[in-house]
Amino acid sequence: MLRKRYTPETLPYHLIVPSLPGYTFSSAPPVDKDIDSDDAARVLHQLTVLLGFDAYMIQGGDLGGRIGRVVAANYPACKAIHLNTGPMPPPVPSELKSPINESERAGLDRHFLFKQTGSAYAYAHATRPATMGFVLSSSPVALLAWIGEKYMDWTDEDPPINTVLTCITLYWVTNCAATSLWSYRQFYGPEAESHGTKRWHIHKPLGFSWFHKEITPVPRAWVETTGQLVFYRQHDKGGHFAALEQPQVLWKDVEEFIDIVKGEF
Repeated sequence: MLRKRYTPETLPYHLIVPSLPGYTFSSAPPVDKDIDSDDAARVLHQLTVLLGFDAYMIQGGDLGGRIGRVVAANYPACKAIHLNTGPMPPPVPSELKSPINESERAGLDRHFLFKQTGSAYAYAHATRPATMGFVLSSSPVALLAWIGEKYMDWTDEDPPINTVLTCITLYWVTNCAATSLWSYRQFYGPEAESHGTKRWHIHKPLGFSWFHKEITPVPRAWVETTGQLVFYRQHDKGGHFAALEQPQVLWKDVEEFIDIVKGEF
């Protein structure tokens, strides 16, 4: 999309699209250390340093959003962050500054229903990652069923089947079905951390895009408790995989957010 819009000469910023540790094109984390999102954040920050950047912003959803929040919270060189997911428990009511509108309330109802009927996979990943990894690595049909269901269930409209097959094939041919589960250990269980974790509070510009069929849609009032929110927009289309489902819409939000925060650089 961006290659059609810009040439290398007219692109107004550099873009780095990393493969997260343990996923597809990146090597797996070591098995003798407990590598979590703080470590992944360190790796991504060091990548930008090695590439010669002393100031940058970060954007993310799902695990990329969680790692992005850690980057923004811990590294001064990260000047701003934009998110399109932010799963967290309800804040203390006294912390809320904004009302929750009808769409956001309906989103919270969907989120609580998802926690009851759709989140068992995440707890299995977090508590039995090796067992699940062996199962998913044993058969491409098993992997297709496990991941393909998410592409159908978590989206506003079913993606093209070739898109789904391409994404799942990347998991299969790079043999990362097992190692991609390890990141869940930090976010589910008795010591779970989330976007509401105080040590990851964002003391710099934060942008957020809310999509109608997101599985963990948090209202503006909740996001405001997690950082210095300067941009928030709701969309009536799109789901959990916003970058795949609504790339034009998401990127428009990102560029508008960049216009707001460019004075930070």
